[in-house]
Amino acid sequence: MDVSETDLPGVGKRFEVTLQEGGVAVVVIHNSGRRELFYRESPDADSEELLDLTDQESRVVGSILEGAYFQPVRTENPETLLGDDVIIEWYTLGTDDPFVDATLEEANIRERTGVTVMAVERGEECIASPEADFRMQEEDTLVTVGTRENQAEFEELLG
Repeated sequence: MDVSETDLPGVGKRFEVTLQEGGVAVVVIHNSGRRELFYRESPDADSEELLDLTDQESRVVGSILEGAYFQPVRTENPETLLGDDVIIEWYTLGTDDPFVDATLEEANIRERTGVTVMAVERGEECIASPEADFRMQEEDTLVTVGTRENQAEFEELLG
């Protein structure tokens, strides 16, 4: 994917993204925070304005596109980036995982890997900020936060 950036003196910046299907998405970020989204069917075509958003509107739309509100396709280990190196990941415990039937305190995950279990999805229920005596079960999905390095250590621990 090709992304180009152009300074627009007195206006802001323009970003052009060549899309897989051949079109071009153009985002103009004004110094005021306003953002405009344009689409061109080909690099030589005229642009068509699709959206004109305030700073706040663009941040909400951006977080939706980034996946903060909804993960449409659940892969084996989806992740969400927070900052440069901190990510949120989801791990579903299988039969052979070492934490099945252990409490969070017994598993000692944070001290062993640096990863924090911030929630557990169990069936239709989501347990936010589980206590140290929370006992993990097969098919629980642990929602963890940590650096990429921490997450890799945790994944290694799972086997």
